[in-house]
Amino acid sequence: MSVIGQEEGIQHGSMRGFRQHNRRKVPVTEACGCLQAKRDEDAAKSAARQAGTAPRAAAQHRWNGSRHSGTSRPEANTAVRADCPTEGCGQEAADRFPKQRGWVRVHVSGSTDPARDFCSGSCATYGIALAELRMDNAA
Repeated sequence: MSVIGQEEGIQHGSMRGFRQHNRRKVPVTEACGCLQAKRDEDAAKSAARQAGTAPRAAAQHRWNGSRHSGTSRPEANTAVRADCPTEGCGQEAADRFPKQRGWVRVHVSGSTDPARDFCSGSCATYGIALAELRMDNAA
């Protein structure tokens, strides 16, 4: 049985009620309090973003080291994912060729990240993405 158009059972004055209005396609009015609940929710999210306490903003601040200059923190210069079990994957390239056959060497021109060797294409793709994030914007 569809609840479309049924106002009965909506929890007015809350965000849950606002979402119920939308799902049921019942017009939201000032009288029921759901519009004010939506405004309050939006204002709280905006304030959290401005203060840097929103979950996404907090993660961005941790990644950037609270700087927005486009450069990574020294602690963030880990080139390999934590879930790769292969020893040596993502290490700086020391000699001319990768240590093992089938490994991939990644060096992105203009990146502050040095050349690195990766065990597979998927790890190398991750390394390319990190190197691109660490592009030197001064040049």
